[in-house]
Amino acid sequence: MLCRMHLAPFASSALATRLGTVRTLWPHAETIFTELQQEMEKAREFMSSFEQLLTSQGATAMEQAPKTSTTLTQGSGEGFSICQDVKNFTPEELSVKVVGRKVVLVGQKETQNVDEKGSFSYKYEVLKREWDVPEEVDAEALTCSLSKEGQLRIEAPRLALEREEQKFIY
Repeated sequence: MLCRMHLAPFASSALATRLGTVRTLWPHAETIFTELQQEMEKAREFMSSFEQLLTSQGATAMEQAPKTSTTLTQGSGEGFSICQDVKNFTPEELSVKVVGRKVVLVGQKETQNVDEKGSFSYKYEVLKREWDVPEEVDAEALTCSLSKEGQLRIEAPRLALEREEQKFIY
């Protein structure tokens, strides 16, 4: 099917002045390139706005990202200790498990809001962290405690055999 643009006079050629009105089945190259340039400009504007959205979302995500500190206290013989910021979660929303030689922390939180206009929003947050438990630590004796400030402390002592061997080495 042909449109009017396809039957437009071909005026950009020197032959067009000698031959008079010439009709072609193809559109003018200028028309195609102009439309292509307009589409490219729309795509650039979209990408720019999308990039700004991602940048602002990334900044808020970085602000909300929980902080972790992991230490293996070697000198005191205490063992393995992790401190994780979980202040956005209640104790009921948190789960700490030992899977093999890994400690797995999972936090899941759902919030639903309805504003005065009747708009409904739903937010689902998931926090998942995994840590490898060193071989010299007793993973079976792992303990967890949650401070009032929202800091989760996960601790496990060294194996009893490790402590005995250290006493004989010194």
